[in-house]
Amino acid sequence: MKILFMTLNSKYIHSNLAIHSISKYVKYHSKCFDGQENQMIIREYTINQSQDDILREIVEIDADVIVCSAYIWNIESLVILFSNYRKLNQKSYIIFGGPEVSYDAENKLKCHLFIDLIVMGEGESTVKTVIELIEANLQEADGINRLTEAFENLPGIAYRVEDNIAVNSKCNPIECLDEIPFVYDDFEPFENRILYYESSRGCPYGCSYCLSAAEKGVRFYSLERVFKDLDVFLRANVPQVKFVDRTFNVDKRHALSILGYLIENDNGITNFHFEMTATLFDKDYFDLLSQAREGLFQFEIGVQSTYDATMIAINRPIEFEKLKINCMKLLKMGNIHIHLDLIAGLPYEGYERFLKSFDDVFEMRPHALQLGFLKILKGTPIMTTQEIHGYEFREQAPYEVLYNRYIQFEALTKLKNLEAVLEYYYNSGRFKHSIEYLLKIENKVPSEFFLKLCDYFRKNNLMYVSHSTAKLYDILYEFYLENYDHSALFNDLLKFDYYYAHMKGVRPFFIMTEVPQFNIRRLYYLKTLENQVLINPFYVGMQSKQILKTVEFITLNYDIISLIQSQYESVETRLNIVLFDYKRPEHAIEPSTYFRVELPEISK
Repeated sequence: MKILFMTLNSKYIHSNLAIHSISKYVKYHSKCFDGQENQMIIREYTINQSQDDILREIVEIDADVIVCSAYIWNIESLVILFSNYRKLNQKSYIIFGGPEVSYDAENKLKCHLFIDLIVMGEGESTVKTVIELIEANLQEADGINRLTEAFENLPGIAYRVEDNIAVNSKCNPIECLDEIPFVYDDFEPFENRILYYESSRGCPYGCSYCLSAAEKGVRFYSLERVFKDLDVFLRANVPQVKFVDRTFNVDKRHALSILGYLIENDNGITNFHFEMTATLFDKDYFDLLSQAREGLFQFEIGVQSTYDATMIAINRPIEFEKLKINCMKLLKMGNIHIHLDLIAGLPYEGYERFLKSFDDVFEMRPHALQLGFLKILKGTPIMTTQEIHGYEFREQAPYEVLYNRYIQFEALTKLKNLEAVLEYYYNSGRFKHSIEYLLKIENKVPSEFFLKLCDYFRKNNLMYVSHSTAKLYDILYEFYLENYDHSALFNDLLKFDYYYAHMKGVRPFFIMTEVPQFNIRRLYYLKTLENQVLINPFYVGMQSKQILKTVEFITLNYDIISLIQSQYESVETRLNIVLFDYKRPEHAIEPSTYFRVELPEISK
C-alpha cells in the first residue's frame, strides 16, 4: 500500500508540522510498517505553485491513501486540486484533516464528494488506526462495506456510508505526548524552511475567536524529552525554531526549565520564537531572561485590545496595565525581540476605540506591532454571536470580518491601509529614527501620523502597488517635502537610517559631502587596535580592507547621533563621519551598531 501525506503551505519557507508528526507516528506505531512493503511519501507544496504541476505529480504517485492537511490558507486550492484529481483517479482513498475541516466535517463531506473521510481534531492516533483499517478491509471484495462497519466505533472521524454521512464522537487526545516521535531526524527536507516545534498542546484560555477554545486542558511533553529534542536543533546550528505552543508560559516550571536550558546551552546561532502571555511574567522570569544572549529569543504577545469591554466579551479579561508594565520591562532589557498583536473587528470596539488600542500599544515601542483582522472560524465561540454583534464576514476562507455593529467596512479598509504603512515604516525596522523624528515634530498620537502617511499613499496612488525597500526611502522623503520644513536635516536622518538598515548604494536625494583622502584615512582608522576594540572585538588583528567588508563610513552635515540621544530635541549643524558596523550576533535586534568617528589626518 502506498500512502501520500501532503499539504499546500502558504509560502515555501513554511513547513507543516502536522503531516510530519502524523506520518512519523504512523510509521513508528502502526503494524502497517512492521516489516512490510508499504510505502510512505511526504510532499509539501505551496499555494503559489502551478496546480497543473502538483496534479501531475500526485497522479504519478498513484497513492492508495492520501492524507491531506487543510487550513484556511489552502482549503480553496485543495478543493480545486482534488476535484480534478478525482476525475483522473477514482481509487485513491482521500482523507482530509486539520482545523479547516475538523469543525465542519459533515458539511465538507456533503460539499466535496472527492473526500472519503475527515479526521476531526488531533490526528496521530486516529490516522494510524484509519490506515490500519483500510489495509485490513479495503482489499476484500466488499471492502467499502467492511470498512465503514469497522469505522463505526472509531472516535474522531466523519465518513461516507453509501449515500449518507456518519459523524462519530470526538477522539480522545494522546495522554502521553512523548509517544509522538521527534519530527526532525533528518534536516534535509527542511532546508531553508522554518522549523516548528511543540512542547505542549492545548491552551488554558477560552478566547472566543480562537480554535483553541474548542479544546480543553493543556498537555505537556516531558522536560527530558524536550531537552533531548532541543539538543538536536542546537547541535545542527539551525537558524530558527518556532514553538507552536499556544501559551508557552502557562506552566511556570515547564517554561522556566526550557528557557534556562536554552540559555545554558546557547550555541550562539539558533533563535527560538515563543507565544507568551505577558501577565504571567514575574521576577523569576525577568531574572532568568536578563541572562539571555541578544537574539536568542523572540516573544510574540497577544494584546488584541486595550478596551476592557472588548476583552471581557472575547473571554480574555487580561489587565492591560499589568501587561504593559511587563512588556516594558522586557523591552528595557534590550535582548529579546518583542512582537505585540492587535485584532481589529472585535466586539464593542469601533474605529476610534481601536485607534486608542493602537496608540496604547504603540506607546510601548515594541519591535513589531502586528494588526490582525478578526476571522470568524467554524468551531469558535464567537461564531455563535453573529446576530448579537451584527457580524458579516467573507464566505470564503479566511472568513475575515467585513463589518459588524461597531465598525464598518470603510473603517476596516482604513485600518488595512494603516497595517500596510506600519509594515513598511515601523515593523521593518529600517526607518527607526526617521519615524521617531516625524512623530516628535507632529506632536500627535501615533495613529494620526500613520493615517496621515496613509492619506499621502492613497492620494499619490501608492497604496495598492508594491514598492522596493529603496523606493520607500524616496517616498518618505517626498512625503516630508510636502508636509514639513528643514528638508536638509531629514535628508541626513533618512541617510542615517538607510545605512543603519544595511542598505546598499545611495538614493538620489542624499547629500554626499566629500572628505579629503577619505578612503586612505578610513583604512588607517580601522588599522588601529584601539578602534578595532571600540567597533567590535571581532575585528582585532584583522586587516583594514577585510574589516571594510562589514562596516560602512558615511558623512553627515548634521549631528544625527546627538539628535537621537537628545530624544530629537536638539541638533547641531556640523560635518561628521559615522561608522556603521554590520557584524552582529545572529538574530540581533538592531541591524547595526554605529559610532561617530574622527578620521586621522594623513601627511601628504
